[in-house]
Amino acid sequence: MKNRIAIKITLLYLAIGFLWILFSDQFIYLTVKSADSITVMQTYKGWFFVVITSVLLFFLIRKEIHKKEEVEKRLTQAKSKAEEADLLKSAFISNMSHEIRTPLNGILGFCELILDDSFTTEEKKVFAQNLTKNGGDLLKLINDIMDISKIQENQFEITTKRFNLNNLLDLLYYEYQQSDLKELRKNVSFKLINDEKSPIVDMISDSVRLTHIFRNLLNNAFFFTPEGFIHFGFEETETGIELFVEDSGCGIEESSKDHIFKPFFKGKNMVVGNKGFGLGLAISKGLVRLLGSDLKFKTQVNVGTRFYFDFDKKDIIIKKPEL
Repeated sequence: MKNRIAIKITLLYLAIGFLWILFSDQFIYLTVKSADSITVMQTYKGWFFVVITSVLLFFLIRKEIHKKEEVEKRLTQAKSKAEEADLLKSAFISNMSHEIRTPLNGILGFCELILDDSFTTEEKKVFAQNLTKNGGDLLKLINDIMDISKIQENQFEITTKRFNLNNLLDLLYYEYQQSDLKELRKNVSFKLINDEKSPIVDMISDSVRLTHIFRNLLNNAFFFTPEGFIHFGFEETETGIELFVEDSGCGIEESSKDHIFKPFFKGKNMVVGNKGFGLGLAISKGLVRLLGSDLKFKTQVNVGTRFYFDFDKKDIIIKKPEL
């Protein structure tokens, strides 16, 4: 870098000096007719050369310094990304050792209990139920890891077709009404915002991915809301519709707002022990972007959080209900 700058400055100086020696006298004789003026110009000709070369060298050096600063900036950004990648890798390994071992230990443990003839048939049925649950947890972890990898590598396939949004939300509502999450959160009022005045909406999008997004957001809402309410649905806006999941849970701390969509981030500190794998919001953010929108949130500590994203009128067909 330094040698290249030195060579540029030297060549520029030689080029200007060479041209000045060849053409400066001719230029003076062409522009100045008086002998006295020519004498004065010849006297100050060297100063003109110094000024011109100084100005040109100033701009050249400033340009080279700017290039150097840009290179250093890119190197700093690359270093920062590498450090972040190392941090995510460490978080991934820590979570893998805990989260994957937990269901695996459950699977192996209940398999041993089922094979033990000292237990009754009814007890073995309970063991089998727990075995199924741990197997499901393990499968979900593996699916989440595959999903986030596909999103980061831009390999996630989106299949768009027309479907009815109201029916999709109704199915989700009935699914969670009968789920274990709802049973655990008996003090939580779970509601689908879809009254008689709500429009009937057909969407041109990927219903499978949209369902995946809502499930991730609802799972988070149930986990962080021990009591109060969880509402989800959509609202008509001037530009289209806004889909949302809102809760009265613990909210998101200021220090965590810039990190919640990062993979493996599960709170203020990325530590082993928090429930979940820290991938739900990262996956949802990526899927919403693939669907052509952006997942945003509003939050207040100890008051609640609202995650939302919108679709323009070009992606939806709104029909007013008959009253």
